[in-house]
Amino acid sequence: MLCWQSTFAAQEQVLLHGPADEAYRRTQSGHWFAQAAKLNPDVLPTSDGRSFVVAWRPPGTNPKRWIVSLHGTRGFATDDLAIWYPTLKDRDVGLLSVQWWVGADDTPRSYYAPLQIYREIDLALQKLGVQPGMAMLHGFSRGSANSYALAAIDAGRGRHYFSLIVASSGGVATDYPPTRALLAGAFGDHPLRGTRWITAAGARDPHPDRDGIPGMQRTAVWLAEQGATVIERIEDPAQGHGALQLNAANARHVLDIFLNKQP
Repeated sequence: MLCWQSTFAAQEQVLLHGPADEAYRRTQSGHWFAQAAKLNPDVLPTSDGRSFVVAWRPPGTNPKRWIVSLHGTRGFATDDLAIWYPTLKDRDVGLLSVQWWVGADDTPRSYYAPLQIYREIDLALQKLGVQPGMAMLHGFSRGSANSYALAAIDAGRGRHYFSLIVASSGGVATDYPPTRALLAGAFGDHPLRGTRWITAAGARDPHPDRDGIPGMQRTAVWLAEQGATVIERIEDPAQGHGALQLNAANARHVLDIFLNKQP
């Protein structure tokens, strides 16, 4: 049985092979790779051997609550860890990040589809012993655009891990294939009904109607039409793409809501 490998810092120590190793090596070009390496997270290959997942928990702890984070276009799971760490370092919560960009270009075949992403999330959370309702799904940009289908899979066909989903700077597109599948009933009848959401956006986003405040306001309306509850809309007037993390107070606020289950 594969086990978690707490040997992240040195490339030669990470037990990945073939395409998974290639995917890991690409992460070394990430802006925050060095910071993530210092945190010594666990690294596990995906079930298909094409990529890997990164899991971090505060040293010496076994947290009950976890954040599952999806990077954006051409992003890296390792960078997600480094970006989230300042918010998580003093909290009893772990982070799981999936390297779902598995190719070398920006074509759809270079990314896992939502069912593939969820497969790896499910396997990893099972290994970690995470119980239903004890995880928060966070998607940034392209990860946010896929979070709607992922939440639908979890609620409609999955294990109900996610008590909260955070869509950050990535509005819903009804012509996007994962969203079309959701609306066609591929993940169940009205699978988003009863799910809880926070949307986040910045007024200076370069694509306001897609990922900025107007785009996320439109998304909040769409979520409500699907039967979901948007408990809060973070709209940061001073930030752009990625306003949730660019303003540390926004990320702390979201974490407070998740950990305290505040409405």
